[in-house]
Amino acid sequence: MKRFNIFTILLLALIWSGCSVSKDLALPESLAPKMFRNMAPKDSSSIGDLPLKNFINDLTVQNLIDTALVKNYDMQIALKNIDAAEVLFKQSKLGYLPELKLQVTASSSRPSDNSLNGLSLNQFTGSTHIEDYNANLGVFWEADIWGKIRNQKAGALASFLQTEEARKAVQTRLVANVAQGYYNLLMLDAQLEIARKNLKLNDS
Repeated sequence: MKRFNIFTILLLALIWSGCSVSKDLALPESLAPKMFRNMAPKDSSSIGDLPLKNFINDLTVQNLIDTALVKNYDMQIALKNIDAAEVLFKQSKLGYLPELKLQVTASSSRPSDNSLNGLSLNQFTGSTHIEDYNANLGVFWEADIWGKIRNQKAGALASFLQTEEARKAVQTRLVANVAQGYYNLLMLDAQLEIARKNLKLNDS
């Protein structure tokens, strides 16, 4: 009897632990200095908010960057990931709504004319086949007692924000690489022109 009571208590404790409500995750505190946060900025604008054309005046570089942003595969993948994460985030918002399911089935059977069912069917209904139609309607609603839906929504939001930041990182790296490559090419062209002039001076 004592063993049965101990087993029952352990089983109830296990079930209770599995039904515990999820805890909200606490974000770690920022290590940024307080003086930086409390210091009044002289200008509220940031260079990150400025359009690219405001600090890159070369039209050739602007066109190269625009083309790279449209044609680059990494950028296209980042944009597709954002679209997918946005769809998942919108779906997570629907978790609190009731779920409606409708199932419709239809079947038709024809027993043999020589069988008992076939003879009875032809005698009582005047038909040689049986048609059966069914429609089932169900409404389901999940009460978010344990925080499942809330956590799914928070996870979808975090995934969406993560993909957006990933797109910004890809875009920043792409712009920097294109601009650096273009100006490196200009530098090499200038060095080549200087080398040609020096060669002409040596030959003269």
